[in-house]
This record gives sequence, structure tokens and C-alpha cells, in this order.
Amino acid sequence: MKFDEQERGVLRRAGFSVADDHEAAYLEGLVVIGAHDDETLWLTITLRNDYRVVCALPRDETIVAITEND
Repeated sequence: MKFDEQERGVLRRAGFSVADDHEAAYLEGLVVIGAHDDETLWLTITLRNDYRVVCALPRDETIVAITEND
């Protein structure tokens, strides 16, 4: 699935670089993972336009995903 024209425009305005195949977007920015409670981590991405994207992640699944390739 590729980003459509509107999505690409929004991503670029937020500071992302969209890949030539329009299937991925990349960002050089600050990413913070914080412990929220016993079951949840918060992933915060600060965009170049000073907006933030915050995602709630299950702690156990996040640790498994990070260490899966070890």
C-alpha cells in the first residue's frame, strides 16, 4: 500500500522524507520511549513542526519486538 498524494503532502509538511516508491516515510527527529504504567509504554515522536505523535505500546510486546533479532 502506498501513501496517496494528500498523505505525502501532510508527511512532508511534518518534516518527513517520503521514499521514492511512496511506501515509507522517514524522519530525523527526537523519539522517546517512556514507562507509563505496569502494562504500557509511551512512544513519543517530536516532529520538525513541533507537533508530537504519541503512541501507547504494550510493554511486553515492545520489549519482544526490540530484542527479537538478537
